[in-house]
Formats: sequence, C-alpha cells, structure tokens
Amino acid sequence: MNTPVTGLLLSILALRLQEVVNGCTCLPVHPQIAFCNSDIVIRVLVTSKKLVSSNDMEPDTVQYAVKQEKMYKGFEKKKMVEYVYTSSSSAACGVELETNVQYLITGQLGIQGKVHIGLCNWIVPWDDLTSLQKRNVKWNKYETGCSCHVVTCLSLPCSLPEKSQCVWTDLVTEKTPAGSQAKYSVCMDRDDGSCHWYGEGLASANENIYYSEP
Repeated sequence: MNTPVTGLLLSILALRLQEVVNGCTCLPVHPQIAFCNSDIVIRVLVTSKKLVSSNDMEPDTVQYAVKQEKMYKGFEKKKMVEYVYTSSSSAACGVELETNVQYLITGQLGIQGKVHIGLCNWIVPWDDLTSLQKRNVKWNKYETGCSCHVVTCLSLPCSLPEKSQCVWTDLVTEKTPAGSQAKYSVCMDRDDGSCHWYGEGLASANENIYYSEP
C-alpha cells in the first residue's frame, strides 16, 4: 500500500517513519492513496503459486493463480484477473501470499496486461480489514475521494491543510501507519470543494495542536 523511494529522500526518511522490509523500502501511505494510485483493485482468492524463471540479471517471478471475487477499480483496463505477479525476492519488494486465503489486492498493470504486486502495494487479507475499510472499498468511497489529496504528516506540528487536502496524522499520533485514520476514515470533498475526513478516528476537537502554518 506504498510508494518506493530512493536516493537522498530514502536517506532522510529512513531515519524517520519508513517501513524497511529486507531491503525493500516503502513510504507508508493511507489506504485511500494506495487505492487511488493503483491501476487495479480486486478481491481475490489465491488458489496456487508457481515460480516463473527469469533471466540471470533479474530475480525470478512468482505467479499466483487467483479467483477474482470482485473488481473495485480497473474495469476499463482489464475485465478479469486470473494471475498476479510479484518478484520472488523480498529485497525486490516481492510479496508472499497464502493459498486459500482471500485478499484485497491493489496492483499495477504491466506489459501484456499482467497485474504486478509488491510489498509497497496495499495487500491485506480480506478478513483483516475493518468494516469501514470494506465499506469504503465496496461503496467506492476511496475512489470518490481520489479528487482529494491525503498529505502525510511526519512530525508535529503538522502544516495546515490546503482546501483540497486532508492531513494524515497516524504516523505521529499513534506511531503506526495502521492507526485510526487508516482504519476508519476516508478523505472526501464537500459541496464547496473543500476536503475533510469522514468516518471514525477523526482529528480531535483540539486539532490545532497538530496543525500550524507552513
């Protein structure tokens, strides 16, 4: 559910609130951003796993056969997903899925329409999602909110959001990317075009302790 970062940005963020998994580095993002940045969002049952050999210069690829239960995003690009692909190496952001488990998968479309996934995507067993996360996916709440921008706050005080922004504070208020805003909130626009959090886990009445002018 995340975006790879490299170079100088990697050096800076590695000292802060990044997730580093066996050499694969991802910047935590709110589930809504993971949804909006993905080509495909599907609920699937993983049925089998197969190692596909690659050339000597690249890690092998793992092909997961899946039974598509529901597609939430990407209809216009791909009607049915039968396989998803990932690197066999966790250092290259390869992700390991369990067979006979139902997952929510966000992924990218690659060459020949193949769906590629990795540790930086939002990939969660369906049963591990909160009821509100499921609702936000099924009822297109995340997709509706894609016109808004979720800005990650990495240190207090956070900057005041612009009209089209919501500030995601889980990393500083709860020290985890799986905090209340990630689990229970979606950023959506109002009739006046301004964006606000909706749902549970919203900023407290004392939200001014979190925000300051840039």
